[in-house]
Amino acid sequence: MNMYEEIDKETMDLLLDSLTSRTLSGKQGWKELDYKPISFVREDEDAEIGAFISQMFEMETEFNGRRYALEVMEQITLPSGKGNISGTLTFDGDSWGKYDFALSFDERYDENGPERLREVFADSVIVKLMDAVITVFEGTEAENRGFSYARYYNQKGIEPKWKRMPLVKTGEKLMEEKRMKDFHRMILDMDYREKLLKEYFG
Repeated sequence: MNMYEEIDKETMDLLLDSLTSRTLSGKQGWKELDYKPISFVREDEDAEIGAFISQMFEMETEFNGRRYALEVMEQITLPSGKGNISGTLTFDGDSWGKYDFALSFDERYDENGPERLREVFADSVIVKLMDAVITVFEGTEAENRGFSYARYYNQKGIEPKWKRMPLVKTGEKLMEEKRMKDFHRMILDMDYREKLLKEYFG
């Protein structure tokens, strides 16, 4: 990363932190909420090398005279079980004026297993932002609408290789029971993930 990229990242992290703090305090309002519920996705339709379980959020706001569109995704990669949070913040509808971010962009992500990520990224603005996003969507019409339109966990069905995995089964249960916040909690919290696995499979 060169000097200019470091400055840009620092500036954008400060912006994300401001939006997060203002959202949690109730000072920052969001509109145009859209929720894509928990689903199973293959990373490559023509190969069986990997897949993930995810949920996605889209929202818009105005801050300091500018319009921002935020898209964020939470996912658990299979078969590793590693959680990740990624997203894009776009300014004033300009595709060139955007900032992409993800826990996996940090070299510490590759250096640590799933069980260490919560501790490693405890102070991450991305994690705090995701917590704020959940508070915005929880109990809203956008959340209800997302689950209402979700007919399938995966429209094309799931091959036995993936379907018998406890994580895949748990994701499907959470989708059926409309448990958006529980999926959010199990992204990085391995203790909570284990609790959900025991809840469903003993």
